[in-house]
Amino acid sequence: MTTFYDELLKHDWNAIKENIASKTSRDVEYALSKEKRDIEDFTALISPSAAPYLEQMAQESKRLTQERFGKTIQLYIPLYLSNYCANNCVYCGFNCKNNIKRKVLTMDEIRE
Repeated sequence: MTTFYDELLKHDWNAIKENIASKTSRDVEYALSKEKRDIEDFTALISPSAAPYLEQMAQESKRLTQERFGKTIQLYIPLYLSNYCANNCVYCGFNCKNNIKRKVLTMDEIRE
């Protein structure tokens, strides 16, 4: 099984950093002028050369967000029915390796 870490190791991060640092204002302007952007455009937009274009990028981001999602806010609120888990996520209190008392709610507890 390939892990996320394995995928990270496949990339030459020094070359990626150099690519980002090499972007010019012209690259940023080109990326901003495109309707559809690719990974090279992304590297230009996160480069130091993009700093003077932050307001323009923010306005474009707002336009695209409203075009795609409207003026709504969506909230995700999980309903936990149990604290049992088979995963070992280091950030999670329900992590299967944590030594905690486990419980599955009954139907009455769920209704309550």
